[in-house]
Amino acid sequence: MDDSGGFGAPPPPPPPGAGGGGSIPQRGLGDILSVAFEVYKANAAKLIQIVAIVVIPLTFIMALLTQVAFKQHCDAQHVQSLSDLTKNCTTSFGRSLLIGALTSFIAIAIQQLLLGALTRGAAGALIGRDVDVSASYGYAFSRLGPLIGLALLVALVVGIGFILLVIPGIIVLVFLAVSVPAFIIEGLGVTDSMSRSWKLVSGSWWHTLAVILVAAIIAGVINGILTAIGGHTFFGVWILSAIAQIVTAPFVALVSVVLYVDLRARHESLNATTLAMDLDRT
Repeated sequence: MDDSGGFGAPPPPPPPGAGGGGSIPQRGLGDILSVAFEVYKANAAKLIQIVAIVVIPLTFIMALLTQVAFKQHCDAQHVQSLSDLTKNCTTSFGRSLLIGALTSFIAIAIQQLLLGALTRGAAGALIGRDVDVSASYGYAFSRLGPLIGLALLVALVVGIGFILLVIPGIIVLVFLAVSVPAFIIEGLGVTDSMSRSWKLVSGSWWHTLAVILVAAIIAGVINGILTAIGGHTFFGVWILSAIAQIVTAPFVALVSVVLYVDLRARHESLNATTLAMDLDRT
């Protein structure tokens, strides 16, 4: 692989945002967002396809559950006494909890599959490779179990931090921000990916916080606008929620990958050849 550009795409032109020299340059907040946007724009069709395959059916199921299965029918017309309230509403609430627990686990599994495929595709796009939708999903599916374990363990550790007066949770969340890119790109195990993220973020905590915060705000604003347009009807919630995720998920994944690459560049003088070799080994 020719690493004459910052991200070293072998065929001209180099991938968006490539810099000069063999090593990938360190990038500030604006540069990271700009590179993510340019790579997104150049590979939008394939990246959106990766998201749409999962998000359209997933948002349909979630909309169906929130608009139908989780709706309580405990208004004054149906509740005439305290016994009616206890019998009808408690049963409905218990059913909702059970459905919610099952749905949450399925959603976590599907979302991790999506995140793994999207991260894999985004990493390849960053070094100028064509995004292969089937290969990205194939790799993510082959490591789905550990991906789910990674998500649950990160959630547990961050959750404990939030219980300890919130601030520790934020600190831990930032330190673990690039666990998934480390897992996908370097092929590390669950705890090794978390340790790797912690080590990479060390010394760049505020930089990492700024990147993930601004990316989250951008995605949140877009999601909020599109979701609000959808209103409260079933099809409105489903369609606009799906569109919002399809539009924002590739950008957020790319920001995470570019941030991970930037942190490695700061610690290891990373070049495109090394990054490509990491991808090829996994």
